[in-house]
Amino acid sequence: MKKYYLHNGSEQTGPFDIEELKSMGLNSQSPVWFDGLSSWTIIGQVPELKILFASAPPPFSNQIHTPPPIAKEANITQPSFNSETPKKKKYILLKITAIVIAILIIINIITTLNHNSNNLDESTYQEKVMTVEEIEKSQPSNFLKADGTYNKNFWGDKLKVHGVIKNNATKVTYKDAVVTVTYYSKTNTVLGSNNYTIYENFPPNSEVNFELKIENYKEVNSIGWNVISATTY
Repeated sequence: MKKYYLHNGSEQTGPFDIEELKSMGLNSQSPVWFDGLSSWTIIGQVPELKILFASAPPPFSNQIHTPPPIAKEANITQPSFNSETPKKKKYILLKITAIVIAILIIINIITTLNHNSNNLDESTYQEKVMTVEEIEKSQPSNFLKADGTYNKNFWGDKLKVHGVIKNNATKVTYKDAVVTVTYYSKTNTVLGSNNYTIYENFPPNSEVNFELKIENYKEVNSIGWNVISATTY
């Protein structure tokens, strides 16, 4: 599932999925970034995020018109012009109402355009403030992903991890990645964890293999590992 990052001008938050974004009360000018973009953009320019904003209904008008009462059948035949008069009045009132609503809509559009223009200027400034390289440097764990296999020794008291760390960043080289190894029971209960530093360089868009010989513990059914931090040049 695609993850999205937000920026409020002073700090970055995330990642969030699209369901979490729906409950955050965002507007179409909120800065957003996700994997695949070369720079920050605004939510209103991302097609799959346009569902976050429902179309606004037209302004409400207090001019509600009550139709003329239905005349009871009379014995005396009314002149033909009387039957047409209520229709003409109703048509004129509806036309006036439509004009008023159109004017209100135009005013609302002009106000919205002015507001969006101000927000766009602010968004452009925020994009200039934080580059892609700065984002990658500030969040190493979002771009370094660990995977691999492991096996036990003959006595079962040691584990040998055959791992690989992939750097998904496009500009930043990381080094000295800190990997957390987590031990799980057969019920997936966390039994403990240890941190290990992999003293290697991780260039952009690269994969680096590593090996770890670590202690094993009783009741351990499986282990997992992930990168929690790294340094940059």
